[in-house]
Amino acid sequence: MIIDLPSGAKLDTKIAPFEDSKNLWQALLEEAKTLKINSNDPMEDLTLLKDIFCMGLSSKKIEAMLWKCIERSTYNSMKIDRETFEPVDARQDYAIVCFEVARENILPFTKSLTQKYSQILAMMKSSLK
Repeated sequence: MIIDLPSGAKLDTKIAPFEDSKNLWQALLEEAKTLKINSNDPMEDLTLLKDIFCMGLSSKKIEAMLWKCIERSTYNSMKIDRETFEPVDARQDYAIVCFEVARENILPFTKSLTQKYSQILAMMKSSLK
């Protein structure tokens, strides 16, 4: 998938091999265990979004797994490496590149979970009645 970035560069995301994608997903899940969710308060939702953003970009574990996935993608048709974001103008794209590559590699694992989660919630609600 080709994405236009704020700098004008083009990101072409590529799905990583199963093991690399799975390792990224597991690192994200491990870090996310401490997040608190309160769906009754819109301000809590904003705090949760901030916490997710900060967790994802500050975790060395997530970063290590994410780079294995990022390296498969291209930035202006060039393979991405650690030098890609050395130019100051390219740095504005870094967080978006991280987000898009993570999304591309994690979403395939979560597609069926939404349906399963809904089924589990329905069973729990009916057993509480």
